[in-house]
Amino acid sequence: MIRSHIAFLLTVILLLLVSCATTSNVDRGSLSDAMEKARDDYPEEREVPSEPKGDPWDTENENDRGSGKNDSPEEYEESEGTIHAASPEPTYLGVRGGNAFYSYPYFDSLFDAEVLLGTGAARGEMLFFGGIKAVTAREDSEIKESIDDGVLFLRAGVEGRYYPLPDRPVLSPYLLAQAGGLYMYWSFRNPLDAGGETIISDSVAGIFLAAGGGVNLINTELFRLGFAWIPEIYLFYSETKKGFTNDVFDSYSAVRWSLEMGLTLD
Repeated sequence: MIRSHIAFLLTVILLLLVSCATTSNVDRGSLSDAMEKARDDYPEEREVPSEPKGDPWDTENENDRGSGKNDSPEEYEESEGTIHAASPEPTYLGVRGGNAFYSYPYFDSLFDAEVLLGTGAARGEMLFFGGIKAVTAREDSEIKESIDDGVLFLRAGVEGRYYPLPDRPVLSPYLLAQAGGLYMYWSFRNPLDAGGETIISDSVAGIFLAAGGGVNLINTELFRLGFAWIPEIYLFYSETKKGFTNDVFDSYSAVRWSLEMGLTLD
């Protein structure tokens, strides 16, 4: 039951990220042009293009809609005799938060926070996580004069861990690897005019990858308290939600530290 709840939670989080990543059906030119026009010192009208574009995904055959193929409930029925109950593994529920001591090239990190949920054996563990990361534009970045200070990341993914010394009650080290999806939101410093629509903010989706390690300072059967060091890289989609071609955000990297504590539940 716990595992099904975990899978459902991860599915919901990823679907939310995908829905947020849905791009516009309007072509509004380049994001770099929009960033330039959002600056305080831009001397002309803050107008950006607003041209409709075709939907490349609208290719579904009408004859295939509602055909009823693969809709029969019999195909999803399982024989009761083939279901075998397995002894449940302990479930880990934790929280993690910290900051980055390296963040380049667009942002300075402010803080990040996540919730973790997962199960595992003695030496291995699989965790699902979701959370936020708050950053601000670097003083030396080109976007500093184009956006408001606060930029927010929503992210969710899966994390695998390996414990070489799982039975140690103190100072138990581990290695970790992560992969997931992200959604980055920002507000323009000045609103943009797009064919009668006012654009005050935008967002872009992407993926992130990370690998690092940590140490559980306290590692009992019920409670953990530890520290992690996580280098990570963010890769962004080629188009924003408002329809701008993303020629500004390419990749963003950070090395963050996190404090984590959690409970192991039966």
